[in-house]
Amino acid sequence: MKSKLSLSLFLLAALVLWGWAWPLWAQGMTTLPEEAVVATAMEEDKLLLSPGSVTVVRPQEMKGEQKDLPELLKQVPGLHVVETKGRGAYTVASIRGSSAAQVAVYVDGVLMNLGSEAAVDLSTIPVENVERIEVYRGYIPSRFGGASMGGVINIVSKRPEGAGGSLSFGAHSFGGIRSGLAWSAPLGGGDIFLGANFDHSDGDFKYPNDNNTPYTPSDDYEARRQNNRYERSDVLLKWHDAHWRVEGSWKRNDRVLPYSAPGADKPESPRGADFRIDQWSLVLARRQSWGDLEWGFRVEYLEQAKKYDDPANTIGGWGEQHNRYDTERLSFALDGAIPIGERHLLEFLWNWYDESLNTDGDVVKKMQGIPRHDRRSWNVQVQDTISLGDGDNLWLTPVIRWNGADGRTEFSWGAALAWRFSEGWSLKLTGGTYNRAPNLYELYGDGAFIIPNPALKWESGTQWDVGLAWKGGLWGGQAAAELTVFGRHSDDLIDYLMTNPRFAQYVNIGKAEVIGAELEANMEWENWALYLAATWMDPKNKTPGYMDGDPLANRPEWEGTLRATRRWEKFSAFAELHYVGKNYYDMQGKVGWTDLLTTGLGIRWQPRENLKLVLGVDDVFDAGPDLKLFAVGSGPERTLWYPIQGRTFYMSLIWNF
Repeated sequence: MKSKLSLSLFLLAALVLWGWAWPLWAQGMTTLPEEAVVATAMEEDKLLLSPGSVTVVRPQEMKGEQKDLPELLKQVPGLHVVETKGRGAYTVASIRGSSAAQVAVYVDGVLMNLGSEAAVDLSTIPVENVERIEVYRGYIPSRFGGASMGGVINIVSKRPEGAGGSLSFGAHSFGGIRSGLAWSAPLGGGDIFLGANFDHSDGDFKYPNDNNTPYTPSDDYEARRQNNRYERSDVLLKWHDAHWRVEGSWKRNDRVLPYSAPGADKPESPRGADFRIDQWSLVLARRQSWGDLEWGFRVEYLEQAKKYDDPANTIGGWGEQHNRYDTERLSFALDGAIPIGERHLLEFLWNWYDESLNTDGDVVKKMQGIPRHDRRSWNVQVQDTISLGDGDNLWLTPVIRWNGADGRTEFSWGAALAWRFSEGWSLKLTGGTYNRAPNLYELYGDGAFIIPNPALKWESGTQWDVGLAWKGGLWGGQAAAELTVFGRHSDDLIDYLMTNPRFAQYVNIGKAEVIGAELEANMEWENWALYLAATWMDPKNKTPGYMDGDPLANRPEWEGTLRATRRWEKFSAFAELHYVGKNYYDMQGKVGWTDLLTTGLGIRWQPRENLKLVLGVDDVFDAGPDLKLFAVGSGPERTLWYPIQGRTFYMSLIWNF
């Protein structure tokens, strides 16, 4: 690992030296518009988004690098992406040591968290037509419904503006193909936007397999990952004018579910189970003003069908070969904002959800499962932004919430204090309480692997953070940096435990505490940009008499990203390092992954204003397949249950018209 770290830092330093050594005539040339990553960060006032911690990621600034949503989110401090079965497979997020279920994900105002799932699968959310991704940590503004204990990932798609579009095509290692279309035009006093994308990967990478016998290296072999294919398609159609917005979307995610690798991943292995997810959504929204009151309403309909087919009966081995899970949800939201006097801005939101889950197939029939579940839930919240003092540089933002589900109502609150105490410097302090009702999946299981537990209690907890932010000039350029220290405490934390080798169940494990620190910095010079994000966390189980003091699973102690970009007139080059420290699978701190450092390099060439070519490689040193599983007190490091693909070459061509 030390040698790879040295080589990675050498490559990053070489890019820096190469840029400074470039002939003087290259200085001051026109920059590529999509490469102005840090310039955008310099111009943005995050206090307008939230008085707490928020990071904004703009996918268009990295267009062509073939980053999906999980890859983009790896740049955010305080957020850990959990890829339990490799890239393209089921992927979720943890924010500041939260469980994945405690993270709310929105796409154009539509809540993606469904009662039929443990958490939002980030790999199924397309980003090719996304304008920005906002990640809120700690304090959550009132425009997001519910009391999200972990945080909020808010995904905002492109707004249709004028006439024009783009076509893109890309290819990458492991049989990867990507293509996309984006088009907009004026229509009926407003603008219409159409986006369509396709993404395919065979996923058959090579890796060392210990044949499930780590004590006998003589029978190790070089394996080729089987049953790792995925295919994703999506279509987005939206229209808006000054008041109305109508939006419809469809997406499909096809996967072949891979085997656990040690000793089982061999050419003669039968095909894995097929898993298909189709999702449709429709949104009708309107915004308008009545005097000083700005208000709006939104009606949403979402339908999702999950289909599981395992003709060879290879995964479960218990005859659960054909199953289907269908979810429907209708929701309504009413929100508004009104200034009261000169010092108050009052904001409110009311959400209502009606969700049903229908299950059918071998599992329900053989195990006497429940074929239908229903839930009605709602939340109300009110937030006041109060200007204190005479200089308009000190704000207090309290928020109160009521959440209801299954006939039960809970109250929570939050508060934030933001103070700009000098030119370029600001201080943020936030705190509050949170709660979450167990969802349908946690209460009633999926009939295949998760067994019911109707006695689950609501989660509750508290959080606090203190952040110091600075923005100003640095060595002839511009820079912005923010350091935040945070802490959180959870009661009746919900997590799943294996009840036997065949089944698992969600239970209230008790108490948990997390303390940590985040650092985020942007630096921008005439032709240079640097971005740094780093996180340290100490997540602990604090349940007396039950793993008290043991680490929480899937919360690494250290994680960080460093990205450098150098721009010329028609070219740009970028390098990126990403590090994830030792990470535990289990709740006892005995089984986990070794640490992982990956390096990415790439170039952009824009021969014409409307044409761009992007070439690059992720994981230059092929570190992914060498990632190992460790088991404290149980012998040597061994093959991961689900190996990670490594060195990946890619090429993208983008044409704007």
